[in-house]
Amino acid sequence: MTSADVLPKLSGREALSLLQTGKPVCGHHIVGRLLLPVYDTCAWPVTIENCWLDEVEASGVSFKAPVHLLNSHINKCAFTQAHFLQGLQIENCVFDDYLDFSSGGHNQPGFLVCLQRNVFHRFVNFFDCWYRAEVRIEHNDFRGETNLLSSADNYTTFDVEPLIQDNTGNLHRVDEGELPTEQLG
Repeated sequence: MTSADVLPKLSGREALSLLQTGKPVCGHHIVGRLLLPVYDTCAWPVTIENCWLDEVEASGVSFKAPVHLLNSHINKCAFTQAHFLQGLQIENCVFDDYLDFSSGGHNQPGFLVCLQRNVFHRFVNFFDCWYRAEVRIEHNDFRGETNLLSSADNYTTFDVEPLIQDNTGNLHRVDEGELPTEQLG
């Protein structure tokens, strides 16, 4: 991944405008917050590739088109209560901070959720996620650990047997990790 310093800069608002017109965002440092339609519907595809992102906020978004995060470096990201109805693909990405997928998932039959070859420096929260179709989680480095395979009640539900293999880090935590300071309220 290229350093943020050498990529052309694009504000979060400018990146959102591109995405809203159905265009991918490729090869930029997205400065500031990329605020997707929080607690609303997102009807356009979201493709972000070879980018450096300061912050992505997509809590409560119901994505009615595919979401792709590829070969990117994301400092902060929240997908709390996000529904990826037509699938989610996150490949070859680095996440610096706590990543929250809690109370989300909801991919529809025929639409894959795929996390492959990513590095998660902090905790990844899958509390109360429900995946209705195929899930593939392979070759990830969960350095900050995760509750993806927690044995506690109300953690992650898979309607279809997931393919989860060749990951490193503890995938069996029974808590929601240490929340970032700004979420502690």
